[in-house]
Amino acid sequence: MDPYSSYDPAANQSPNGSPAGPGPGYTPGSAPNPGYMPGPETSRNIGYPPPGAQGPYPPAPGAYPPPPGPGPYPGGDAYQGAYPGMPQPQYAPVPVPSQGIPVGGWIGIALGVVLVLALGTWGIVVGLDRSDTPSTTATDNSGGGGGGDSSNDSSSDPTESAVVDPVADAVIGDCFYNYGDETLPELETTTCGAGAFETIDIVEGTSDLTACDSNTLVDLAVSSTGATRVLCLSYTVIAGDDAFHAQVGECVYGTSTAGSAWNIIECQDGAFKVIERLQGESSTSACTDTTYYIYGVGYSTGSTYLDTTLCLQMMYASGDIGYAEVDDCLSMNSDYTYAEFVSDCGDGNAYVTGRTNEIVDGESWCNGWGWAYEEVPDFPELSFTVCWGWL
Repeated sequence: MDPYSSYDPAANQSPNGSPAGPGPGYTPGSAPNPGYMPGPETSRNIGYPPPGAQGPYPPAPGAYPPPPGPGPYPGGDAYQGAYPGMPQPQYAPVPVPSQGIPVGGWIGIALGVVLVLALGTWGIVVGLDRSDTPSTTATDNSGGGGGGDSSNDSSSDPTESAVVDPVADAVIGDCFYNYGDETLPELETTTCGAGAFETIDIVEGTSDLTACDSNTLVDLAVSSTGATRVLCLSYTVIAGDDAFHAQVGECVYGTSTAGSAWNIIECQDGAFKVIERLQGESSTSACTDTTYYIYGVGYSTGSTYLDTTLCLQMMYASGDIGYAEVDDCLSMNSDYTYAEFVSDCGDGNAYVTGRTNEIVDGESWCNGWGWAYEEVPDFPELSFTVCWGWL
């Protein structure tokens, strides 16, 4: 059976594309040329007893190193973001607004000054005309005197120019910081990059924020009272990262280096498949403990509505044997290179007799039983050696 027959491979969908170079955490001189992006890689080998033969006995207690921690088995604890104590990726928070009086505040101060000057001028004119009759005073104040001139000067004051509407003037590719939140956004134009929202679509002729809902790359929809259009904005959590927008069923890959970018890739041996996507969550502890959950990536942005956790399955080249525990029954293919779980042992042809989450000499360690190992260089804690026998 082709283990990838039901997959829908996804190409790179990030509006920012691949990173220009290796992510934070690489030692200078240790990474390949600029443009490097880690790719999935595993190595494996297998041995087996003659058909129908039973191994003399399973590995003796104490004859092999114990697993480094709870294994990714049903009823056990899945790896939470790799292994205990490993730093979690840190992602760029929404930037803090600049300090000082905003532009709107300065406009208000200027208007206040103009109003005070206008009222002062009117008071002087009235004071000077006290000797006239009331009708004369009224006539003077309603004409082209000081009060009228003050009004004209105020209306032409350049400080009263309208504030720029970022929604009305935006084009696709423009980027913004959001100093507000999901319901009351406050946009400020900025350069594109980590922590910014990029305009990836504009829907004209409507103020309906649901107009962007069909696009899975959109994290925020914004309209304004001054323009009948909706901006569809996509958040950049790390420059070069597009796994942040990966959906269930897509495959991703990256490294365990804190702050490094992950990317959507074609499903293949050694890749991670997204089996659960949790929005509003930044901790992998929120992932459902299932047989195939083995690794998680949590994006913490500083804004709950943007926080996202990806719960992942490793696509072992050996199939389900990578997740099997002692006494699990399997159906192995004819060349013993791929195995699947079976619901009834009567439907299988092999069962697991021993397991360690380390790479050991399977032939000697399994002591006459069949054996299989698979090494994952970028994530050594996900490697394994399994002993098995015929049913």
